[in-house]
Amino acid sequence: MTSVCFCYPPPHLRVIIVGFIECSNGRTCNSHPDGCGNKLVLERHDSGVGMVLRVRMTAPEELACFVMGDDGEDGCRVGFLAKEYAAGERGLGLNGAIVRIVDVYLTDNENRSARRLYHHNRGYAVGEVVIPHNNM
Repeated sequence: MTSVCFCYPPPHLRVIIVGFIECSNGRTCNSHPDGCGNKLVLERHDSGVGMVLRVRMTAPEELACFVMGDDGEDGCRVGFLAKEYAAGERGLGLNGAIVRIVDVYLTDNENRSARRLYHHNRGYAVGEVVIPHNNM
């Protein structure tokens, strides 16, 4: 008997989002002086799960994640895709993609490895690519 296993979303459509907790890397605005990532991800009742972000290449091999406004425009920058997603052709292919957060690792996570990832990366979340490439 052969067993078949399906992962949802497929592994090639998963991405890692990092760097959304407060720090001095410019992720603040007039509306969120304590940090856009803090306000828009961590302070939500769902810790950001379900949040939809747009990925934009802001520098060579750097993909930033922006909250999408109701009008479809980019809002506050709340983090970045992990470096392994931003390099080369893969990074160019994700520029303009729409990503939905499916899991956020927090400091109170029961899993010690998850807590380490959160602290080491200044925030750690898993997202799924909803629309692979959308250059709006």
